[in-house]
Amino acid sequence: MGPLQTYFYLALIAVIILGFGFFLIWLTARSLRRWLRSGGSTLIAWLIGGAVAVVLLVLVLGTAGVLYGFLTYGSS
Repeated sequence: MGPLQTYFYLALIAVIILGFGFFLIWLTARSLRRWLRSGGSTLIAWLIGGAVAVVLLVLVLGTAGVLYGFLTYGSS
């Protein structure tokens, strides 16, 4: 298996993982909004929202870091 094929499979796995992660974040945000509208506690909403924001930040920064690593390694 050549290096191009390896990068293709790594990119495919990354896209699947990111898609699943963003889907879970969207599902959590939608459920949290519905829960707040039905009279849920604001403190719990802030805690869950903060955790979702941290997960989103890790996904985005992790993706940027991996892409940066691929680009610098591939260009050398």
